[in-house]
Amino acid sequence: MPFPASIRWLALVPLMLRAAVVAQAATTVPLPSWMCAADHADVIFASGFETGEAVPHNPSNGSGGPYPGDESRGITVPGYGSHLLYLYVPQSYTPEHASPLMLVMHGTAGYPGAAPAAARQVRDDWSSVAESGGFIVLSPVASGSNGSWEPDIDIPVIFAAIADTMARYNVEQTRMNMWGYSAGGHLAHALALNHTDFFTAYGVSAGALTQYACTDDGSPPPSCSELLGNAEPKIPVDIHIGVADPLYLYYGANEDQGRFEAGGWISEQDLFWRPFAGGHTYTIAQLGEIWTNICPFALGP
Repeated sequence: MPFPASIRWLALVPLMLRAAVVAQAATTVPLPSWMCAADHADVIFASGFETGEAVPHNPSNGSGGPYPGDESRGITVPGYGSHLLYLYVPQSYTPEHASPLMLVMHGTAGYPGAAPAAARQVRDDWSSVAESGGFIVLSPVASGSNGSWEPDIDIPVIFAAIADTMARYNVEQTRMNMWGYSAGGHLAHALALNHTDFFTAYGVSAGALTQYACTDDGSPPPSCSELLGNAEPKIPVDIHIGVADPLYLYYGANEDQGRFEAGGWISEQDLFWRPFAGGHTYTIAQLGEIWTNICPFALGP
């Protein structure tokens, strides 16, 4: 579940520098309630925005990707080789209207050959939620030797995968969401909190801040108080964690609510803390709850 100490922070230092330069340029914009209703999942109506409502809109205008349904795709990233992606495009998708994106990151698979199945599984688990929410699911395959994430390789690949998806589909760039499970959740914390100018909102299932994103003593840097205190805007986050999960019991995830609140997050406004009776797992029903909580936000200037 925790990342090996040998790879902690290999890739995030340049990302932190980037975030420090541009974080002030972004704001979190609450969306009108109709945009998350089941019958109005798309970012815009066929006739345009509702009168008098300022909704950020920045379509990628990509075209050429097959739809609807499942897709597997290989991409080549200069300097990082070839990598496999899985996608799901909902039935409601049409290239004329931009759709939100949900990047999903699987947990440790155990060995490299098992990682593709883990990526397909989280893609499939999100597909029913994507149907009702009208968003595209992107699920990269981790490249680590234990079937988990190797951040110095996978972070550049993840952003290349997002760029590839935006070029092939019309993605609403003001609604770039993310979710991670277990090791994918550890990485989601780090990616989101260091890229609050790019990701709109995110969810974590069975993940913990101190397993990769930060530490309480700042060794290695940054400290959680520094990372969370400096993050602007306060990116909305949903955290589902089982109270019988070893991460909750022994690895400090039980303190993540307090860490976020000390950093400026407000419960039930941009922090959705959801401990549940269970272990190191998630359910599809919980994925629906996560979408409900992070759906009503966009990233504005």
